[in-house]
Amino acid sequence: MEHLSYTDVLTRLPHMESENLFQEISSLVPQSNFKIVVLDDDPTGIQTVHDCLLLTNWSRENLSLAFKDKVPLFYVLTNSRSMTPPEARKVTKDTVNAVIRINKRYRFRLIFISRSDSTLRGHFPLEPETIRETILQNNLPVELPVFFIPSFIEAGRFTIGNVHYMKEGDDLVPVAETEFAKDNVFGYLNSDLTGYILEKSEGRISGSQVGFISLQDLRSGTVKEIIEIIWSHAGKEYIIVNALEYADLRKFSLAFLMLFSEIETSAILRTSSSLPKAISGLDDRVLFGRKDFPDEPGTGLFIVGSHVNKTTLQLKKLLECKNVRGIEADISEIVSHPDTLLSKIMAKITEAAEQGSTPVIYTSRNELRLPDQSERLKLGNLISDFLVSIVKNLSFSPAYIVAKGGITSHDILTKGLGIENARVMGQVLPGVPVVMTGKTGKFPGIPYVIFPGNVGDENSLKELLVRVSLQVKP
Repeated sequence: MEHLSYTDVLTRLPHMESENLFQEISSLVPQSNFKIVVLDDDPTGIQTVHDCLLLTNWSRENLSLAFKDKVPLFYVLTNSRSMTPPEARKVTKDTVNAVIRINKRYRFRLIFISRSDSTLRGHFPLEPETIRETILQNNLPVELPVFFIPSFIEAGRFTIGNVHYMKEGDDLVPVAETEFAKDNVFGYLNSDLTGYILEKSEGRISGSQVGFISLQDLRSGTVKEIIEIIWSHAGKEYIIVNALEYADLRKFSLAFLMLFSEIETSAILRTSSSLPKAISGLDDRVLFGRKDFPDEPGTGLFIVGSHVNKTTLQLKKLLECKNVRGIEADISEIVSHPDTLLSKIMAKITEAAEQGSTPVIYTSRNELRLPDQSERLKLGNLISDFLVSIVKNLSFSPAYIVAKGGITSHDILTKGLGIENARVMGQVLPGVPVVMTGKTGKFPGIPYVIFPGNVGDENSLKELLVRVSLQVKP
């Protein structure tokens, strides 16, 4: 498939201002009885937002807290990307049922966002279809198709002409040509999103059941005309929404919200991380730095579990920094004798901290290729459990913790740190969120940085170290 030039695409398209759209959305949302519920399949989805709640379970207490919160959206971390399809279906169904049950007290109009990876990895179409099925089983209407919006502006993931691209320099690479399409659990063949939907639906959906809103529609059409386009696709299963900039997402969001406010229905969107920010009317937030972190003595801790090539390049640069101590966790040893390996690693971490160095724990870069999907997921969870045990066994309180990779960051958040809900502070780097641990849990009141595996350039982990560490000078 043809590559595009990012500069050429921007030059060819009509320009559209985003500020007025943002102002209209931020005025409309507080006046409306909407609550946006983001079911996040791993913890990295909060990478564009701030001030909202992140729930790690869907207990009555947690959901009541979120419904009473003044921010119009909240995230429920299902972590379903680490699960088998039956497990993902169950956790999605249980979460939606719990949300609907609690909402009977608050009576919000519910917008469900199934948040997943901008490089198209995840349980699709299982998750949005399960959300729709569960809403209908609760005798609530769903009049609109699922909106499919995988663009992630901050990370250079764009949909143009219904084709999804990853930006590398000025080159827009069709995502099916990237390493992410070769994922050993969620691989795929199509960059064209209609083709992707047909591929993943395994013949259950035809091309005639997929509509789209083009960049030309968004840039040249009025909000009323966008609403008319949505209605023209009302009988379809999916509507692809193209997007290159936040202005595109905000133009769609304004049209969607105006339409949604006029009809009695629930709604479902399958998106990456940028759409929740656009549709909820959240503004931009200055990146966090050293001055925003608690002035605590001692060292931080990096735990790197992601195996994508981007992470490996970032890890290499990080390990070149002074006052950094790299500690490898060999995957074969995790499988064969984890207790012995854990003892060795804990001793090395303690030694590094006592010497004033920042320990960087990383799994060996040799990914084990297993033929069966369930076995691959089991191995991933085994490795993640081992990394969690490192956090549980720390003999000192770190000044901060950075976790790299979706499964890794989730399990450390929930199992290692024991966090049930947290307020999202914002981002440390573009697309890299930070939450503050609460008063309970293993390490109260420290920053926890969630670094997605597929975000940033080769210097990003090194840059993060400089931004958050009190021991490393810029």
